[in-house]
Order: sequence, then C-alpha cells, then structure tokens
Amino acid sequence: MPPVNSQLLRVLLIAICTLLTATGALAGGLSPMTHRQLTDIHEQIDKQAYDEALEELEILLVNIGNNSYEKAVVLQTLGYVQISREAYTPAAEAFEQTLVLDQLPEATQQRLRYDLAQLYLTSGKPVKAIQLLERWFTDTTQADATAYALLGHAYAQNNQYAKAIPALQRAIELAEKPHADWYEALLAMHYERESWRACIPLIKDMLRLFPERQAYWSQLAGVHLALKDYAAATTALELAYRDGALKQERELIQLARLYLHTGMPHKAARLLEQQLELGRIADTSAHQKLLARSWSSSGERDQAILALERTIGTSAAPMIRLQLAQWYIEAERWKAAEELLATVVENTEENRLKAQGWLLIGIARYEQKKIPAAQNAFNHASQLPTTREAASQWLEFLNTLPDSRV
Repeated sequence: MPPVNSQLLRVLLIAICTLLTATGALAGGLSPMTHRQLTDIHEQIDKQAYDEALEELEILLVNIGNNSYEKAVVLQTLGYVQISREAYTPAAEAFEQTLVLDQLPEATQQRLRYDLAQLYLTSGKPVKAIQLLERWFTDTTQADATAYALLGHAYAQNNQYAKAIPALQRAIELAEKPHADWYEALLAMHYERESWRACIPLIKDMLRLFPERQAYWSQLAGVHLALKDYAAATTALELAYRDGALKQERELIQLARLYLHTGMPHKAARLLEQQLELGRIADTSAHQKLLARSWSSSGERDQAILALERTIGTSAAPMIRLQLAQWYIEAERWKAAEELLATVVENTEENRLKAQGWLLIGIARYEQKKIPAAQNAFNHASQLPTTREAASQWLEFLNTLPDSRV
C-alpha cells in the first residue's frame, strides 16, 4: 500500500487555496469576510504554520454558519492542512463531510474522492477506498498509471488479488518508469496464489529495470526452487554471485548447497573455502562440516579430513568423530582412527554409534597388528545388534591367524 504523499498534497493544498482566494469572492460563492480569512490562512500555509492555520480554520468553520458552499471550502482546506500535519484520520473526516455537502465543482469532488481513497488505505480501510476509486474511475477519462496502482493496492489490501493483478499490470503498462514497489506488490500476490511460473518473467523484468536491487536474484532462485527446478535456481544464484550480488551468508550457503544438490560438489567446496577465508561465511562447526562434505563428494578426501578436523575443537558430536575416523581408515591412518574412535565409544550412549565405533576400532587395531586388542574391540561390537554379524566374522577370521600375528 502506498503512503500518502504529504509533499504532493501540500502543493495541491496551496494550489486550491490560491484558486479560492483569487476567484472565490468574484464568483459570489464566498463572502468578503470568509475570502479575507482564507487569504490569511493561505499565507500561514505558505509559511508551513499548519497548527495556526488549523486553529483559524476551526474558528472559521464555526463562524460561517449554514452556508454550505463556504463550509465545503473550509472543510476541504482543513482536510489538506490535516494531511500536512500527518493527521490522517481527521483529514479523512473533513473530506467525508465535504463530499456529503456536494457543493464544490465536480472536478474538485473527484480530486477529493481520490485523495480520500489514499487516506482510507493509509488507515487500513480498503473497502471504503475501493468504493471511492471505483466511482472515481467511472467518472474520469484521465486515469493514469498512478491511479491504477492505487486501485491495485486497494484491491490487494482487501485480498481481491484477481482484481488487483490486472490493475497493477495496467499501471506498469501505462508508466514510462514504473515504480519498483508496483512490481513487488504484483510479485507478492503471485507468491500468495503460488503462481510460480508467472513470477519468473516478472522478476526478470525487475532485474532488468532495477539491477541495483540485488535481492531479486534470491527471489528468482526461490521461485525456481518452488518449481523444483534446481538447475535453474543454481544458475540464478551463480549469475548473482558472479555479478557480486550475493553478499549475505545465507545466500552463499544456499548456493553451496545447490551446487552439491546438482552434482557440482567441487564448486561448492571452492565457494565455501573462499567465503570462509574472506569471513563472509562464519567459521562454525556446521559450515566446516558442509565444506568437508563438499570435498568428500568431490573425491578430495584429504581436504575433507582437514575441514572436519577443524570441527573437533568446537564440536564433540560422536557422529562427526565417527565420520572423521572412517576417513582416517580410508587414508590408512590407523592410529589416528583408533584414538578418535576411542572418544566415540566413551562419549555416546547410542548403541548404533557405539557398535560402529567398536567395529572400526577392531579394524584399526588389526591393521596395526594389535590382535588381542582387536579381538577385544570385536567382542564389544559382537554384543550389539547392528554389528553382531560383522564382528563375529572378524573374530572367526582372527582365530584362524597363526601365533606370529599376535
């Protein structure tokens, strides 16, 4: 919903007061006294002395008695002064009374309907705003882009999206330079209706017209994600990244995750490593784990190990230690694996992790030719359901070894 443009309305107020003071008395509509007082009030308005002008208008309103035309002129002026004071509720009341009197020229009445509609929107009264604007559109042949935008905002505020969308589209068509907030309002309604495909050309237009609003790239990616088009979402964020538009941590992490999801783990790893180094991504255990996963998926086990090792100091999670120990075993770093796995079985109550930990300890000890110690580990593993069969097979194998292995 657009705010009331107070500066524009102050200009309009001055123009109206100038017109009244120049022609009102000659037309016979205003008494000489009312004409003189309005002239004085106009001078106060020129000086932006709105409180003083309001006080004199209220006194004048009492003194003019039952002259409907004079009352309408004073109420109209009072309403615009209230707008200049950002007192929108009393301004609306003054305009309502002016319209009820129906004494001003139709062009002036039309202007009042339009401005009162803006006040209603500002006050959260879209139904009243819509009623006035529909009347205004019926009686005018000069509806411009701003008017259609106002009508669109009114319908949108009242959740009448089927009417709001074409009104805002018409505003955009008519405008030489459409406002960004018109596009954003239109986009918000497409979001609300989950009309994802309609969002794509709209956001592309927004990126073309307002390239400085870099958040639109993330919105485009979000729409593609809603459509489960992960490749397109990745492309959108990658273009934004290359253009220097991705600055927030969550956006960079999202791009890294999309790289992983779309089979580009090496790009994910390089992105994360660079942004961690620059400090744009916080050096947390979660982010180091994501980096480790990216390197691992790229087949870069040593890099994955380095990333996961950095999490051990900040996270004692047994699952992370178990993963790192598995990579140590793949790298044939038996002693490091055994030592790390010992912390797993000591610090977890979860049988599944404890079982896997004992089984891997047994393998690490076997590879170090520590057969009795390996048998001890496999005995522990054989007592737990998830590793019972594998541990038993290892024990049978160890029992076949000659004494020279002990």
